[in-house]
Amino acid sequence: MLILAFDTSTPVVAVAVARTDGGQREVLAEISVTARGASEALLPAVHAALNLAGEELSAVERVLAGVGPGTFTGIRIAASTARALSLGTGAALAGNSTLAALAAPALSVSSDVLAVLDAKRGEVFAQRFSDGGAGEIDCLKPEELFAEGGPLVVGDGAVRYRDALSRLGRIPSDGSPLHRVTAAGHVLSADLSPVEAGDLVPIYVRQPDAEVRRDLNPWSRP
Repeated sequence: MLILAFDTSTPVVAVAVARTDGGQREVLAEISVTARGASEALLPAVHAALNLAGEELSAVERVLAGVGPGTFTGIRIAASTARALSLGTGAALAGNSTLAALAAPALSVSSDVLAVLDAKRGEVFAQRFSDGGAGEIDCLKPEELFAEGGPLVVGDGAVRYRDALSRLGRIPSDGSPLHRVTAAGHVLSADLSPVEAGDLVPIYVRQPDAEVRRDLNPWSRP
């Protein structure tokens, strides 16, 4: 089965083309682009990754989208693009948590990982992963985050809030690839079972910025 995976939940647009064979998952090509506008960067990155893998979009059997948490605009772009590609090609849809994708490479070097994404507003999205499975997703201020046992702490949130989070466990150097969300991480960690388009639901965790501003401004309410 040929898989097209992508994530736009962070400022990095990540795309991978992979194949499953007998339960094994092999990444054929991967591209990451730092872009201000994911809507303009995603489809060119998709075509570039397919070209690099020597595959055609029509051959894709599963479109795997990162559904967050992350930036609200980015999550929506990934979900809507996945639905459109599925509709246009007939490929089935699958979704996966961005935190699970972040944790996947780190779990190859540690059995206990705390994945932390910068959620802006002085907060982080965090989720713990181990051999026993995944914990709940938290959205907290870095100083409020608690974890026993000294997990490996990865993600752009761990880099930005290193001083506050280093008490929890070991944080790799800022330039470590373990801090990046990758489409290959989605391929490694996702349940590839197909879902209906309406069930490809973003993981927002908290209220969008626009709604917060509206709630704080009484003049903006209908």
